[in-house]
Amino acid sequence: MPTFYDRFVECAERWPQNAAVEVQKPDGVESYTYAELRGLAESIGSWLVRNAMPPGERIAILADNHPRWVAAYLGIIAAGGAAVPLDTAYHADQVAKLLKDSGASLLVCDAKHLEIAQEAVSGTEVGIVLTESEGRAWRAAPTQSATDGQPRAAVPTQADKQPAAGIPTQAERESVPVGSPAITDFDSIFAGQNGAFTPVPRGSDDLASLLYTSGTTADPKGVMLTHANLLGEAGGVFAWAHIGPEDAILGVLPLFHVLSQMANLLLPLVAGARAVFLSTLNTTELLKALRERQITAFAVVPQFFYLIHDRIFKEVAQKRRLTRVAFGTMRRVTVFCRKIGLNPGRLFFGKVHELFGKKMRLLVTGGSRFDPQVGRDFRSLGIDVLQAYGLTETCGGAFVNSPRHNVIGSVGKALKGVEAKIVDAQTSDDGSPASGEIIMRGPIVMKGYWNRPDATAEVVKDGWLYTGDLGYFDADGNLFISGRKKEVIILSNGKNVYPEEIEAHYLQSPIIKEICVMGMEGAAGGDKLFAVIVPNFEALRQRKVVNTREVIRYDIEGLSAKLASTKRISGYEIWQDDLPRTTTRKIKRFEIQKRVQARKGADAAGELAAVKPLTHEEKSWLERDDVKRALKIIRDYSTSAPENIRPGDNLELDLGLDSMRRVELLVAVEQEIGGDVPESELANVYTVREMVDAVRESAAMGSKAGEGARPAHTFAGWSAVLREDPTDPAVTTITNSRPITDTVIFLATRLAGFIWRAFSRIDVEGLENVPSSGSFLLCSNHQSYLDPAFLLVILPFKTLRNLFAVGTSEIFGTGIMLRMAKLFRVMVVDPDANLIPAMRAGAYGLRHGLGLVLYPEGERSIDGTPRIFKKGAAILSIHLQVPIVPIAIEGFFESWPRGKSFQKFAPLKIKIGKPMIPPPESKASEEAYAKLTTELKAGVEQMWKGLDRASEQRKS
Repeated sequence: MPTFYDRFVECAERWPQNAAVEVQKPDGVESYTYAELRGLAESIGSWLVRNAMPPGERIAILADNHPRWVAAYLGIIAAGGAAVPLDTAYHADQVAKLLKDSGASLLVCDAKHLEIAQEAVSGTEVGIVLTESEGRAWRAAPTQSATDGQPRAAVPTQADKQPAAGIPTQAERESVPVGSPAITDFDSIFAGQNGAFTPVPRGSDDLASLLYTSGTTADPKGVMLTHANLLGEAGGVFAWAHIGPEDAILGVLPLFHVLSQMANLLLPLVAGARAVFLSTLNTTELLKALRERQITAFAVVPQFFYLIHDRIFKEVAQKRRLTRVAFGTMRRVTVFCRKIGLNPGRLFFGKVHELFGKKMRLLVTGGSRFDPQVGRDFRSLGIDVLQAYGLTETCGGAFVNSPRHNVIGSVGKALKGVEAKIVDAQTSDDGSPASGEIIMRGPIVMKGYWNRPDATAEVVKDGWLYTGDLGYFDADGNLFISGRKKEVIILSNGKNVYPEEIEAHYLQSPIIKEICVMGMEGAAGGDKLFAVIVPNFEALRQRKVVNTREVIRYDIEGLSAKLASTKRISGYEIWQDDLPRTTTRKIKRFEIQKRVQARKGADAAGELAAVKPLTHEEKSWLERDDVKRALKIIRDYSTSAPENIRPGDNLELDLGLDSMRRVELLVAVEQEIGGDVPESELANVYTVREMVDAVRESAAMGSKAGEGARPAHTFAGWSAVLREDPTDPAVTTITNSRPITDTVIFLATRLAGFIWRAFSRIDVEGLENVPSSGSFLLCSNHQSYLDPAFLLVILPFKTLRNLFAVGTSEIFGTGIMLRMAKLFRVMVVDPDANLIPAMRAGAYGLRHGLGLVLYPEGERSIDGTPRIFKKGAAILSIHLQVPIVPIAIEGFFESWPRGKSFQKFAPLKIKIGKPMIPPPESKASEEAYAKLTTELKAGVEQMWKGLDRASEQRKS
């Protein structure tokens, strides 16, 4: 049976002048023909054979993607050895561990990784071979010649062909000083090559490549792939889709990963195709390669498709409404046409197709879970992303969707020659198909784990590979992956939960960038679902949201309500750094769980978590006098400031400052160091440095602290903030008289009340407590979209025509809702993004004798119960000296709960309490705001409980 190298030689003889490997660089393309690549490989193979490399010898590779990496791999196999590709992200101790485990005698590395290689082989018998002569800047320490006593170069010359200059003998290895391995480089090897080379014959069952699975350096497991495995993989793929000399396959994954080795090295080089790599990996270079290198096939992890998907749909979202409607219509037409065998996608969405290049015909993704919705979206654009599945133990690919029948959400059917089945399937209570462990056998299944017969016996039984992955087959034989067996969370009630399924559900929130779900022991024993969440700070900045915790909690509550109770996360913590992942973007779950547990243990012990060291520039910034003064104020205002505040600390997540407290802090910093930051800029301030620098830049432009500024440790700024009138006409016109409009609204609300009462009932108590004149605040718990409408239903005309409210642009920002806002005196000002304008708008209306409808929770309750009250109502009440009228409502949640459509005409109950008189403005303080807010919530909650009990009694 031929070997992988034999098949490569066949291609080199058939198409010697065809490009085999290309590297796209910013300044051009470096290209090697099949004849040239064969020459490089044979030079390396010849050097290894001349230097007495025994068959089966392991040689490691630690380098970035490059034709010389490919030549090294081919040369090692041609010489009868086995290549051991290593992860370039490994530290020296990790490299050393795998070198020792594999028994590698040489380490091929590029100049970039030389320092790590040097440290890894220090004190060992492993020699280093550099892929380029530029690495000659570093050399092993010279050793004394036995004949002349002069230093002998460690790099072999043309005349120096002894084994000592290549692969060190045992005696010579022992003579090399610690930290000074023997070394040569490919340029020297290529220069010294002469004569013909005959590849060393190897059997189909002999080792060709030894790949270490990701994340296994603590317990190394080298996967042994034979020549038969490699050609079995190639045969299976070629039976799935044609690949030939006309094809170009783009590779962006590092070649040490099995998916990249198979897709970007094995397949093209045994089919006469062209492999294309990038010297610099970024979006610009990647899209340039797709556009200019005539790429026909591209296998990559899902993250790439997510990036392109976001780019397409964000751009469309910014277009005019007519364009968006046309885009949606064409997508629906494409979906319909594809059901009958037509694909107008390239005609409708030509620019999108051009992103992938005009010759692209195969787009494949694998390595980690692929979001089915993204797949459906691409299909609606006429683009098929084919999901594949495999393991390092199966040469990378075992299943893949067919280009002719792409079943989105599945990984398709097994490659030719591969048998697979499900064992130990367990039924599910939620009606989903029974999942079990996926096992398979065939020519692609590994020989075993290197020197680990125990580990091999655990996963290979009677020729079947037990993958540890869970899944099920549909009626047509398509495989669906449920998750990893070892990652399944078993709850205290015995139910199994697949974390990827839960994560996919919560990732529907646009402000959650990443999430890792795990099982954590609850207070009552038994596992509960816990999550680590990384916010999408880019989306938060675009939406000008600074209350990160609030919006995440709001989205988590809403999404949880759509899940079975056993699948809801019961707790979470927020991380600001990206989650640790493998090369193929799989979450390192157990590392995250260890960090969470360690952090909880450290918190309990009062220990501090490790932090990144400050840069020299950050240290210099902290030494500025004005910065020091600002930091002193920030520390005083923070509820959870660490001992040493850092420039990158998040004002909310690290220092515990909500949006109200941030405004107070900003004013205090302005009073201390000068400046007057525009209100619009406050929504762009997230970190300590952003706030301090915003004030410093404002001061440098000429703004100064006002004379007689208050001491920095006190805050009475809300009084000054609220005294300033808004200039927005949408706000200032709320005081205009409009008797006809108000009369129409009054009659409409009465009609709405009449209709509701025809189906149910509306009970009102305490209407006499609403002031008949003057300014006041109506503050109610918030259950539904119906709440403000039915306040208008019950209020008399004299009160109704003097009411106004503040609403968010999310609800009232466009279309008919914006017109409704103008009609009902709702000022569209986002309190989170523009807190000061929102507070000024409220103060303006109150100062002009109007009543303000304000919901202190700032959101609709997820379950109908009163939530946390914010202090905005208290601030307005104290500084404007207007009473707060507490209101409790019940039944609205049952009629139209959050996250659902209108449900029913439920009985509505409204109870209005006696007005609450604020303390004098001279008593304004953080404590006064908090006290009044607490009293308001207590009053509303007490009335609500009475209404709730009455409702329960009526039901019973």
